[in-house]
Amino acid sequence: MKEGLFWIICNMTGVEINWEEAWELLPLFVKSDAINHKDAWVQIVQPENKQLRRYNYNYYPRGRVVIRNGKVTVFLNRHIAVNDVIAAVNKIFGLTAPKIHAEGGEHYKCYIDQI
Repeated sequence: MKEGLFWIICNMTGVEINWEEAWELLPLFVKSDAINHKDAWVQIVQPENKQLRRYNYNYYPRGRVVIRNGKVTVFLNRHIAVNDVIAAVNKIFGLTAPKIHAEGGEHYKCYIDQI
């Protein structure tokens, strides 16, 4: 099991994600309280990926895997709380049956939440 941050790099049309097109889970394996999404995006993601430099950290939907006392919780934007994304998060982070907390509030807002 690993902790970390992630983004779903996807095509967003209007106010929803176009799941018919390819999407990618972009993981960053870090201690859950070591860095926030904004700093990670600027310091790690953008320098490594030129195509993402034109976007702010909160453009794509994102989430975080937290492990506390052996219990795993996945916090994520409500738009990406779908079976395929959860399965990908479980596989990449090595999780089995984590608690899923889909956020509809300010903290995990992305581009389509701000339209």
